[in-house]
Amino acid sequence: MHESNNNGHDKKILVIGLGQIGYSNAEYLHSLGLRVDGFDISQKAVERAINDGIIDKKASSFAGYDYYLICISTHQPNDMFTPYLDGIMEVAYRIATEGKQGALVGIDSTIPKGTSRKVLALLNHKMHVVHVPHRYYGPEKQDHGVNQTRVLGGCEPCCIAEGKKFYGQVLRIPLHEVSSIEVAEMSKIVENAYRFVEIAFAEELRMVSDSAGIDFNELRNAVNTKWNIKVLEAREGIGGHCLPKDSEMFLSVAKNALDSSIVSAAKMVDHKYRFYLSQKPIAPPVELGKATAEL
Repeated sequence: MHESNNNGHDKKILVIGLGQIGYSNAEYLHSLGLRVDGFDISQKAVERAINDGIIDKKASSFAGYDYYLICISTHQPNDMFTPYLDGIMEVAYRIATEGKQGALVGIDSTIPKGTSRKVLALLNHKMHVVHVPHRYYGPEKQDHGVNQTRVLGGCEPCCIAEGKKFYGQVLRIPLHEVSSIEVAEMSKIVENAYRFVEIAFAEELRMVSDSAGIDFNELRNAVNTKWNIKVLEAREGIGGHCLPKDSEMFLSVAKNALDSSIVSAAKMVDHKYRFYLSQKPIAPPVELGKATAEL
């Protein structure tokens, strides 16, 4: 692999996957004045990005790009609870077939431990591979958008060097560099598995409170007055594209070390809570002021 000395502003960038994460990446890159093309299997997603002016065109070929940002979904198309990596590997194969030697391949998608090195092997070590898992949160994108502190891991030292040039210098994203790409892969999975457990505890507490005849919202607000406690709201169950699927990725690693897992228990709690909600409507949370809510 060969290192580049260019700052990236006259280089070509391809964002692969124009869903929420890819679209937001392309939008941010465009705001920096960078040349961005896009690719997605959904023509609707491509047309939206073109019409909004955040990409120049749809890539008809993967040839000639200096940076490839992989932002595709890693769950089954019809099942958000099940990890699905075929799309990642198909993209990697196409980059290997058509892409430019020495280019940087940045994986923003959430992936299981070991995936990045499989991608590097498929690329025959002719490109740089880094994993910079996204932390984009749409409802609060001003504070938690593309440009926030991100974990950076690379397959080789030259990969990390190229990743720091692009994500750090060109994109101006604060980076937390880790010693291996496996740590970067695990970091995102752990973030969402931890969040899953936090929400499941709130769901369990809601059911326990109702059984004990105690108002959950009042109890939650009382507990949250302690400086190091923040019990979350218990809403409609744990959904979305990330937490259910990423907790499964965590369990695939945990099963090699443990006979049981707190994440498995959390998934059981969430299942019971969903059934509980189907039997009894839930009241909206009671907020006692911003200071209390943020503790």
